[in-house]
Parts: sequence; structure tokens; C-alpha cells
Amino acid sequence: MKKRKVLLAIIALLIVTATTCGYYFLLDYNAAQEEISVYTHIQAKYSSTTNIPIHEADGDDSAQDLEEIPEAHLLYVEVDYEALLLMNSDTVGWIAVPDTVINYPVVQATNNTKYLDISFEGKRSGTGTPFADYRNDMENLDANIIIYAHNMGAGRSDMFGTLLMYKEHEHYATHRYIQFDTIYQRLGWWKVVAVIELDTRNTDFQYQHIYFQDEAEFMDWVAKVMMLSIHDTDMSISPNDNILILSTCDRSKYGRYGRFLILAVRTSGHFVPKLEQAQ
Repeated sequence: MKKRKVLLAIIALLIVTATTCGYYFLLDYNAAQEEISVYTHIQAKYSSTTNIPIHEADGDDSAQDLEEIPEAHLLYVEVDYEALLLMNSDTVGWIAVPDTVINYPVVQATNNTKYLDISFEGKRSGTGTPFADYRNDMENLDANIIIYAHNMGAGRSDMFGTLLMYKEHEHYATHRYIQFDTIYQRLGWWKVVAVIELDTRNTDFQYQHIYFQDEAEFMDWVAKVMMLSIHDTDMSISPNDNILILSTCDRSKYGRYGRFLILAVRTSGHFVPKLEQAQ
């Protein structure tokens, strides 16, 4: 009889535990879906995609680069920035990686902490909002522009978590182009040149280096980028180039000190998105 009571007590405890876990799982799931729906709504209401061909700029021989693009067209995002600014005055641009879920407005605050847990709508949110480094000049672009967003972890594909797919060479080879525009100008395509798994305790390389004293310091920084990249690059970087860094957390190798970085170079007219609809 005593053993039976103990067994019933254990079963009851297991049922309560399972029910409690299920309840909190459901709460987390619903919260996640609500956070995702915020950006789905923004994308649907304030942006549209156009099937735009990547073409050579006049007088530019880029045939070799064109051959690398597996599809004939890349989706280019047109954005209603005036409406976004009315919704959030911190809006500074839009980031999109074709053929991925990354398709978000970019904000900028006076620090790098505000939008870690604040949605684009200004509400508390676990996803936060993709944001530019507070030191970056978004109108007159710095040599190095940094955009941060969360890696939401297992079971979530929103924000910058899918950037970790760039660890695979095939994904890197077929997703070389990133769209990043600002509220000030259409910047067009940026081409990925390096992928870095970084231990932020490594004092030899500071990826958050915004200002460079001269060309020599910038090119020394670029050399370290190329050395740290997990994939070989087929592009050279000049002193006049603009670098775009997408930064997210990656605990798989270096724990809480790990960062995963995608570095891209502005194509500067090599590829210009046509404004008209592709036929």
C-alpha cells in the first residue's frame, strides 16, 4: 500500500511537472510567434520585393562576377522610409540577404544597448531590432559600418541566426550578395568577402574598429580580416572601399565570447539595381 502511494505521488509529480513545462513552452512559443509577426507585418506593409537583374555598370567588365550568381535575378527590396521614420525616428536603413529570412529595418541609437531588447515598435522584445553601431555616420559612410542583431538560438530562424549558415562553403558561395541601403541613399549590393568566427578576447583584431588614422592602418586591419576568414576570398579590398559587417553571437566555439561576422564590400557601381520591374 505504501509503495502504491509513493508511485501515485511520483506519477502526480510528473504530471504536474509536464503540465508546467508545457505551459511555459506554450508561453515562449506564443511570445516568439508574436515577435516574429511584428517584423512580418513591417515587411508586408512598408516594403516590397522586385525581381531585379544584376547587370554590369556602363564600361565595367564584370562578366566573371556575373557568372558566380546562380540565379538570373536577385530580389531587391524597395522600402517606404518616410513611413518607417514616422513609426520609428531611429530608422537609418534596411538590411536584406536574398533567399534568407534576413529582411529588416535597421535603427541606430546613441548607444549599442537600447535595441538589444526593444522592438522596432518600441516595445520590450526578446528579438530586439537590427541596429547600426552608434558611432557610425550613416549619411557619410565610414570605412567600416557594423550592424548587430541577435542569434535567437535553436528553433528560431529570425534575426541574424541564419548567418551561421555561412560556415558552410556552399552557402557562402551561393549567397555572396547583401542589400544594405540607408534612408539617405540607395547603396545597392554588397559582396561578401570574409566570414569570421571570432573570440572577442583576441586583442589582436578589433572588428569594431570604426575610425582609421590613414590608409595603412585600414589595410593592416583588412589583412587581419582576410587571415581570419574561414573561407578564401576572390576579391581584393582597396583603401577607398566601404566594409559592411553583420555581427551576431555564436556560442558554439568560444562560449559567451563568440561572435560570428559576415564582412561585405560595397560593389561601388559594379552591380547597380535597376529601378524598373524586370521583364
